[in-house]
Amino acid sequence: MKGIGILLVVALTCGFLVVSAVNLPGVPIDFDVDDKILSAIADDISERLAKEYITFLKTGVETPEFLKLTNQLAKSHSPRDIFTKNMPDLESRDSFFVCVACRSVIRVFIRTIREEEGELHGDDSSVLMKDFAMDVCRRLNLQTEEVCEGLIDSNLPTVEYIIRNSESDSQSFCSLFMELSFCNTGSNADYNWTLPVDNTGEPLSGPKSDTPRFSDDDIRICHFSDIHHDPLYVPGSLATCAEPMCCQRHKETAEGTSDAAGTWGDYRGCDLPWHAFESALDHAVANSKCDYVYQTGDVVDHMGWATSMEKNTGVLSKVNQRLNQAFGDVPVYSCIGNHEPHPMNLFSPEGVPDEISTKWLYEHLYNEWSKWLPEETKETILKGGYYTVVPKKGFRIIALNSNDCSTDNFWLYYSGTNKIPQLQWFHDTLLEAEKAGEYVHVLTHIPSGVGSCWSVWAREFNRCITRFSKTISGIFTGDSHKDELFVHYSEDEGYATAVSWTGGALTTRSNKNPNYREYAVNSETYTVSNHWTWIYNLTAANLKPDEQPEWFLEYEFIKEFTEDTSPAGIDKLLDEFAENPTLMRKYWRFRVTSADPQVNEGCDRSCLAGSLCRAAVTINSQRGRCEKLREKLFASLDNEENTTPSNTTPGGSDPSSTTPSDDDDNGGGGASTLGLLSISSLLAIVLSIRLSF
Repeated sequence: MKGIGILLVVALTCGFLVVSAVNLPGVPIDFDVDDKILSAIADDISERLAKEYITFLKTGVETPEFLKLTNQLAKSHSPRDIFTKNMPDLESRDSFFVCVACRSVIRVFIRTIREEEGELHGDDSSVLMKDFAMDVCRRLNLQTEEVCEGLIDSNLPTVEYIIRNSESDSQSFCSLFMELSFCNTGSNADYNWTLPVDNTGEPLSGPKSDTPRFSDDDIRICHFSDIHHDPLYVPGSLATCAEPMCCQRHKETAEGTSDAAGTWGDYRGCDLPWHAFESALDHAVANSKCDYVYQTGDVVDHMGWATSMEKNTGVLSKVNQRLNQAFGDVPVYSCIGNHEPHPMNLFSPEGVPDEISTKWLYEHLYNEWSKWLPEETKETILKGGYYTVVPKKGFRIIALNSNDCSTDNFWLYYSGTNKIPQLQWFHDTLLEAEKAGEYVHVLTHIPSGVGSCWSVWAREFNRCITRFSKTISGIFTGDSHKDELFVHYSEDEGYATAVSWTGGALTTRSNKNPNYREYAVNSETYTVSNHWTWIYNLTAANLKPDEQPEWFLEYEFIKEFTEDTSPAGIDKLLDEFAENPTLMRKYWRFRVTSADPQVNEGCDRSCLAGSLCRAAVTINSQRGRCEKLREKLFASLDNEENTTPSNTTPGGSDPSSTTPSDDDDNGGGGASTLGLLSISSLLAIVLSIRLSF
């Protein structure tokens, strides 16, 4: 999640929202992402709240207006959803609340911390800041006292340093925080830079299409992502708690009821028990051929309000030691997830005080990873958590710390330009690889097109992908908890230049079955020629708690979809998805690992369009390919409606009653739109707050 002050508590797992339409008395009916009216309404409420809070801090007096405003806001959002859903998946009422809260709290902090006469300016500002943040938590009904206090205690030193040492104002901050939404009205030149890219390469003449077909002689790579091991997981404990993550406590009251956590994991708000992780490794060793192992981040659980250096390093060491034990001489190549640091999501630049620096994490990870990496990787790992390695002649791996692009990383709001050095290193390393005739695999946790990846960083990353498309043979990502793929396109011509293969997740969080992937990679070009996804059904596994889960092959890619795994072939596959809803439903089912809650709920036309669009967007602000695919899919669905007796989309709701969003459940990125119910909710909130004075 992201934010300052109240956003320590409001939005620590959120992404972006696009608001497309809302009806308000006295203002135009047609809103789109460029309109400023809804933003102005939010700004008006934000300013009132900020002024009232400053008055309260100065005098201790709760005016009637202050009480009315905070009471209305407290009732206007879902405390659980703003912690467990990504921003694009929030109801519009929650998004409106987050925009108001973001602007209000940043204004209070700026006015009271930076100004010499400000109430939080002095030496005891940390104490006063915590008191203020806890007051906001209680008044606005953000979360439980335990969650709020844990987040505030861990994040406060970083937040205070950034507020004191940056020039970011509330508009600039919240524009990054909700970059693709009505809340985005700020501008700052430091957040719109262009990376120098070498121009000596051969110009593109078409999409990349020269991928050899699958062979039994191909190299095999096993891919584990988003393990999210919870060391506090207790089978039989409460899986439906008030906090953002459960399955740890209250076994005495939950065991034997439908609210009890399963032995092998739980579809609800819970992470992975250790024995489930061991089961995955044991199965991979026995049934998959792993010449290399990729681990694309997020080893630590989602309990962001109760992390610590000791807890996080303990989990990281335990997981890495078990990987080493399982695979022996097989090298494991890892990259960093956003959950690894304490506090969660915070990756500091160089030159900040030790007490708020991330270098402790980089030092620990180098010590863990050094069993698989040469000593020359130490410099960049200690600098920023990224490295490059050459496992064999002609083959290079580049592991990035893509948290530089994350809008959940508070340090993004400290400076936009300190995110340039790693990307410049990435570009320069690719240039060296090109000159050496090497093929490259890129490991990165956050896919560049998801909602929480800053669009400027994603744009420049994709410029590198385009320039070195002949050198890059594969991109392997995590974060989304989906078994999915992303097609990268050249900005000018729209040619397909690369494919990012996202490996799903071992955790069951976000209503999924545990999974891992196995890839076939051509032994000369190192391009992906096939992949297999292995899962176990969580419902079935928990019915037999004393037996090992039954892992099975969910699907083999080339048998279900296409033998042409080149960027051009996968781009063509997206058109086939749009033209054939049955094939698209198959992709969606595999994307959510055939998890029972997802399959039982089904996927309507909005859900299908969201899943398809996700595959075609690697820069949030560039959505042309997505829109064409969406239009084609809707035409196919309409034709399907006209040729079948049913009035509903199989496995979903009446398609005429929905509008397209860019994801179908909790873990996604991209944009979302406002349905009739959410418009009504937002209308009620805006009117009650705006017209009450």
